[in-house]
Amino acid sequence: MTQTPIAPKFTADTWAAFWTAPDPARVAGLLAEDIVGHWPDDPSPVRGRTAYVGKIAELVAAVPDLRLTLVDSATVPGPAAGEELVFLHYTGTGTTASGPITSRGMDRVRTRDGIVVENVIRYGDSEI
Repeated sequence: MTQTPIAPKFTADTWAAFWTAPDPARVAGLLAEDIVGHWPDDPSPVRGRTAYVGKIAELVAAVPDLRLTLVDSATVPGPAAGEELVFLHYTGTGTTASGPITSRGMDRVRTRDGIVVENVIRYGDSEI
């Protein structure tokens, strides 16, 4: 019997699993080579897999105990064939050099055939 490898696929569950123990090296297989990431305080989008993984690595380095917890999600068909839009609502906790932080956020992730091609990230400090 020949086994066909199963390609990784981004879902709300894979996102939640990643953020229970974030390791930037684990995400590259779910990202398109030309992924575009839109972070709230960046004047320009982050473009390309290497830059996107680097941005996550910077975040994890700045907040080593960062944990994001999925509150709710929705997945709908995208505008093009093979695309899905995954909406994620989450809370976050961690510790920076200045002390503990809490955050609430929403991401809109565009996937094509299960691979992330774009992520629009919105979060802010909040009382959780």
